[in-house]
Amino acid sequence: MTAERPTFVPWDRPSPLLDAIGGFARHAADPLRAGFTVDGPKANARGFLHGGVIAAIGDVVIGHALAVQTDPPTRLVTVNLSCDLLGTAREGEWVDILVTPTRVGRRLAAGSATFTSGRVIANVTALFMPAGPVSATSGQADAAAAPAS
Repeated sequence: MTAERPTFVPWDRPSPLLDAIGGFARHAADPLRAGFTVDGPKANARGFLHGGVIAAIGDVVIGHALAVQTDPPTRLVTVNLSCDLLGTAREGEWVDILVTPTRVGRRLAAGSATFTSGRVIANVTALFMPAGPVSATSGQADAAAAPAS
C-alpha cells in the first residue's frame, strides 16, 4: 500500500462502505491481517480514529477472515458485533489489525480482531451465520436454507 507498508496491498473485495471510507488494505500473504492509515473519512472532528470505523472495519475483516477458512469460502451474515474501544489513533497513524478465528462451524462462525497502533486501541468480536440462498420473491436470505450442523 505505501512504502512503509510493502506487505500490504489494497483491499480487493468491493464494498460501498469501504469504498466510501477508502484506503483500506489487506496483508499480501496473511488473510488474518489487514490495516489502514487514519485519514479524513476515518477520523472524527478531533482528528482521532472514529469508533464507528473500528466497528465497520472489524465486521468486514473478521467476516472475510472466517469466510476463507472453508473451501469454498462461506458467505456469512453478522449476527452480533461487540467493540471494546481501549485507545485511539490520530490522523496519519497506521492501524494494524490481526484477526483470530475462534470457531468456524456449519451453523456459526466467530472471531475477534485486535486493532493496534503501537498499542492496543480496540478489540472487536463478531458472530456470524452462513447466509442462506436469496429468495427470488422477497430478495432476502432464506434462514431455513442455512446449513445445519
